[in-house]
Amino acid sequence: MNFFLYLLLVGVNFLMALSGRIPANPHKNVILETTLPKDKLQDEQVLAVSRTYKKRLLQGAFIFTILALPILIIPYDSLTLIYFIVNVFSFIGAFYYLEILSIRKMTAVKVKNNWVLPVRPILVDTKLVANKNRKLISIWWFLPSLLIVLLGSIYSFVTLGATGGTWLFCLLAVLMMAMFWLFYYFIARFPVKAVTSDEAINQKVNDSMRHHWSVLMALSAFALSPLAFISTISIVLPYEQMLIVSLIFALLILFFVLFTFYYLFSARKKQDQLIAQAKEYRYSDEDQYWKYAIYINPDDKRILVPDRVGMNISTNLGRLGGKLTMGILAVIVIFALIGVSIPMLISDFTANPFQLSTSHIGIHLSAPMTQSRKIEWDDVESVALIDTLPKDKIRLYGTATENYLTGEFRVDNKPAYLLVLTHEKPILEIRTKDKLYYYTNKDSHKTKKYYQDIQTIRGK
Repeated sequence: MNFFLYLLLVGVNFLMALSGRIPANPHKNVILETTLPKDKLQDEQVLAVSRTYKKRLLQGAFIFTILALPILIIPYDSLTLIYFIVNVFSFIGAFYYLEILSIRKMTAVKVKNNWVLPVRPILVDTKLVANKNRKLISIWWFLPSLLIVLLGSIYSFVTLGATGGTWLFCLLAVLMMAMFWLFYYFIARFPVKAVTSDEAINQKVNDSMRHHWSVLMALSAFALSPLAFISTISIVLPYEQMLIVSLIFALLILFFVLFTFYYLFSARKKQDQLIAQAKEYRYSDEDQYWKYAIYINPDDKRILVPDRVGMNISTNLGRLGGKLTMGILAVIVIFALIGVSIPMLISDFTANPFQLSTSHIGIHLSAPMTQSRKIEWDDVESVALIDTLPKDKIRLYGTATENYLTGEFRVDNKPAYLLVLTHEKPILEIRTKDKLYYYTNKDSHKTKKYYQDIQTIRGK
């Protein structure tokens, strides 16, 4: 896992470094969040700030790639994960700070040279307003993804019921579908602006933006809709077939991510080519609303707005809805990170993280921040000490690292619950009619004692 996380960090570092260069290229007279006169975009002072910013991005990627090296030798999964998270957020913070410094430098160049933008009355194109959604794709484009989510949910509940993670994956698929529908709705409500004095070009620029973004929302919903099937096919399919299916799905998601970058970049390039054909580009200075690449305008009723880079949609933090959206997202991310890190820390640094106890009722298994499991004595078919787990196993939900396996698994095509430290032997195996249970303690002597206690209680 350590080597995989290191490669992931390196990939994220350089992907962000390359994508971070995009704001340093002019788009609609905006470069590094600074609106400049068209004839000043190629000024040497402007190009110097842009070149320095791009250079620092790549230098930062190399520095953080070196700083990530300790992740290869950290022996604890919890510390590995925490170091990975700290590295990612440090990298994001450093790059954002670098962008802020570069925006300040570009603004200083604008102020120093007194590059005042021409003042023109706002041009309202009534025909454009009436036809703004002419190239917006139909809502029916979402029908295939909707059918996949519904069929996947029905299939999952019919096959497995509401047990395990079925409801969680189905709910996740439905929420993602709803999110992309909401984005589609906001794209349709984006106001229009006459960016040139040419009516035909204005229409084409508007059509390109709405078409590309609405298509992307429909494709995103379609790409993620198979999540409704994941929890079920991971149990129904044999282990080898499930690995192939997982690999294919992961490759499709990777291809979709790369396609998204290409698709948005081509849309931006097409808009720039259209605008370049106009005799007059009617740009306006909105720098006061874009504070360090963040849109803050309390007078704008929109919650989501197109960014000025031409590659994203931004949240308006000047509105209460925008603040709530970003706040809720931040809380979800924080709780998700805490929820993953704390059980790992307990498992790594607690003397006895996995608990097993017996009573007159049966066997009780528990682990940090997970639902406990109870096995009644009448359900126990056999108990044994084994040295290795069966090779045919797959995680349904829980934790699977080089050091421990916890949660719900599928072992030899049978439901199983694991509380196993992978480097400890022996492993206590408890078989019931419907399920397998595997347990280890950090102290192998205690594992053996639990086995003897259970055999004694069962009278064997």
